[in-house]
Amino acid sequence: MQLGGEPNFSPDGLSTCSNAEYFEGATLVDMIEEDLVAERIAIDSYRKMVAYLGNDDPTTWRMLAMEERHADDLASLLEEMGSSR
Repeated sequence: MQLGGEPNFSPDGLSTCSNAEYFEGATLVDMIEEDLVAERIAIDSYRKMVAYLGNDDPTTWRMLAMEERHADDLASLLEEMGSSR
């Protein structure tokens, strides 16, 4: 809004702006696996931002680190549950 845009929070609008696709998991393992895929996509996006911005944006570095922790947590959880992903 500050840049003159108009927010679009409709489900269709949000899905067209997302870097990841949405898949509904049938089981808890499926859902966690899909979350992990989304985290990895977010990590890739943040890494591209960090590569572009370098050390000029500490917030992006913190967001990247947070997403990496989320992915590690999900991967550990899947490992404990016996999933192969």
